[in-house]
Amino acid sequence: MPVRVQGRDFDLLVDTGAAYTALSKDVIALLAMPSNPRRTVNIVSIHGGILRVPVVTITELRIGGLRIANVTAVVLDLSPALKFDGMLGMNVLQQFRVTIETDTGTLVLRPIGRHTPGTS
Repeated sequence: MPVRVQGRDFDLLVDTGAAYTALSKDVIALLAMPSNPRRTVNIVSIHGGILRVPVVTITELRIGGLRIANVTAVVLDLSPALKFDGMLGMNVLQQFRVTIETDTGTLVLRPIGRHTPGTS
């Protein structure tokens, strides 16, 4: 899914099984996003192991015409062979009514509550 992070365009995989949105180490380096080595969380890997990973704050994330401010994201070491720059997790998706239209391959996000197009 095309997503704009801090004013730059990236492709993120929609992952309804991920608690957090994630960005690759390469994206973090490209955006020169500051990280605090003491700010980490434990996540469960796809193999069932526990990983301690750094956490950053995305000051602005845009999905289509929707804007979200101050998104917590984990930093992962993703292989470039995966062809995506990170994952859109439930900490973002839970802010929307999510519909997956399988016949057209479309993800529809409708704001819930205070979120309106173009605002946080």
